[in-house]
Amino acid sequence: MNEFTKIIKLLSDTGILGVLIFALVGWFTRINPALKTKIAANKSAGQREVLSIVDQLAASWVHKLSTNYEMPGEEKRERAIAGVISQLKGWGHNVDPVLVAAAIEKAYQLMSGTNTKAQTKQTEYNAALADTEQAFADKQAQLDKQSATEPAEPAPLNVPEGTATTEGDVK
Repeated sequence: MNEFTKIIKLLSDTGILGVLIFALVGWFTRINPALKTKIAANKSAGQREVLSIVDQLAASWVHKLSTNYEMPGEEKRERAIAGVISQLKGWGHNVDPVLVAAAIEKAYQLMSGTNTKAQTKQTEYNAALADTEQAFADKQAQLDKQSATEPAEPAPLNVPEGTATTEGDVK
């Protein structure tokens, strides 16, 4: 124990003990928290990059699927989510599907806020489809009305007795 106290006294007399204590206090109060913050910032930066990639892929898929006029909206949404997730997995990123769905919705809202050619064509297609369905419904109603008013078998023609037969008539 005597040697230990001699070492401490020597370190204290030379000032090395003060430097060591200062370095330990500095490590635990300044350097260690700064390193932890830097590690967290790097992790956050990586997450921001992945989120940026998700947003770009979502916008790409929404624009791509917006031209499929016959496909219902829910099917377009599901295909876009599956496409983004598969591309991300191909690149080694594992992203929550709920997050991808939110990115798809965000991309759709951004796209629907502007008047694109695809939206104009979709509107024209929907209007033409509605007009066609209405025309078929009107024709069906007309046919139903005719079948209800027409007799099942037509009545014979009322031809006078003295009428001469022509070629092709059957007696």
